[in-house]
Amino acid sequence: MALEPWFEALRWQNSPAAVQAERNAAAPQVVPVRATVTPVRATPIAERRLGITPATYVPAPTRAPNTASSTGPAPTPTPGEVDVAPTVAPPTPTLGPAELQLAETAFQFQDPPQPGANVQLSVTIHNPTDEPGGPVSLDLPLAWLNGYTISGVVPLPADGTLNGEHIGGNLRLTLDGPAPGDDLRIVVFLVTTDEVIDAPHVRVVDAQGRQVGQAQPPTEAPPGKPGPVYALDIPRLHLHTGVAQVDWEPPLFVVGQLRASAHVTEGNSVLVGHVRGAAGYNVFDHLDQLSVGDQIIASSRGKDYQFVVSQTEVLPEEDTSPTEPVASPRLTLMTCAGEWNPITRDYPERLWVIAEPV
Repeated sequence: MALEPWFEALRWQNSPAAVQAERNAAAPQVVPVRATVTPVRATPIAERRLGITPATYVPAPTRAPNTASSTGPAPTPTPGEVDVAPTVAPPTPTLGPAELQLAETAFQFQDPPQPGANVQLSVTIHNPTDEPGGPVSLDLPLAWLNGYTISGVVPLPADGTLNGEHIGGNLRLTLDGPAPGDDLRIVVFLVTTDEVIDAPHVRVVDAQGRQVGQAQPPTEAPPGKPGPVYALDIPRLHLHTGVAQVDWEPPLFVVGQLRASAHVTEGNSVLVGHVRGAAGYNVFDHLDQLSVGDQIIASSRGKDYQFVVSQTEVLPEEDTSPTEPVASPRLTLMTCAGEWNPITRDYPERLWVIAEPV
C-alpha cells in the first residue's frame, strides 16, 4: 500500500490528461491581432508540390519586412503581398559565431481560438553579410505539435515536403537561407487539433549547426468564444492548477471539469478535485476555507473569467443536484467532506462551492 501513491503518480505523469493539464496551466493570455492578414494565392508549383487546393491553402509570399534600422525609402509591396506588422518577440542572444540573425517572430491566430482554427507562425531571418546565407533550419518542438498540424510552409522546405526531420525532440524544417544583405521570412501555416493556444519555442540554426537564435512569441488572436476551463486560480488558497476533462472521477493532481458540464459562462461549469491523501492528491484540500465573496478565476482560450463565491453547502454523497444544468453562468466546485470511511474507502459527504460572475 505504501507504494500505491508512487505508482499512481508515475501513471498520471505519463498520461495524456496530465500533459494537457500542465499545458492548460501554462496557457498564455492572448493579445489582439495587430494586423489583418489578406489571403493570397500560393504559386501553382507550390500547390502541386503540397498536393492541396487553393480552397484549403492560401499562404503568404516571403518579403523583407520594413524595420527601423532600414535606410532609404521603405520597399513597395508587390501586388498580392501580405503587409503584416508582426509582434516582435525579443530573441535570445545568438550563441556561437553564427552570422545570420533571428530578427522577428510572430504567432497569429487567423480565427478565434478553438479546435480547427487556422494559425500562422512567421519567422524572419536576417543576413547582414555579403555572402549567401546557406541552408537554415527551423526547429519546432514535437510535444508542442501534439496540438497543431502543419498545413503548409512558405517558402517550401528544400526537400519539397512538410515532413522534416526528427532531431532531439524537434521537427526540423530546412530551407534555403537568405540572400546577401537580405531577409528570409518563413511562414508556417497550422491548424489546431485540440484546445491549445500556446506558441512554440522556436529555434533557428545555420548550415553549420550554429544557433542563430531562439524565441517564443506571444499569442495573438481575435476575440474568441468561451470554451472549457483551462486553468483555475483561487487567490485566497494560493492555488493555481490546470484543468483536465473528466467523466466524473477527479484526476489525481489537478482539477477536473465534467465533460457534460457547460463551457465557462455558458451555464453550469462543474469542477471536481480530491481533498486529502498523498502529496498531490489534495488539490482541493482547503476548499472548505472559502467564504461568500472570495474570488475564483477560470481561464479559457487565453482569457480570464472572474467569479465570486455565492454559496457553500455540504450534501450527502449521493446528492449530485448541484451538477444539474442551469441557464445562468456559474462555477460549481466539488470535493469530498466528512470523516474517511476505511471500509468503503470513501467520504460520506460532498462539499459544494458555487461561484457566480462578478
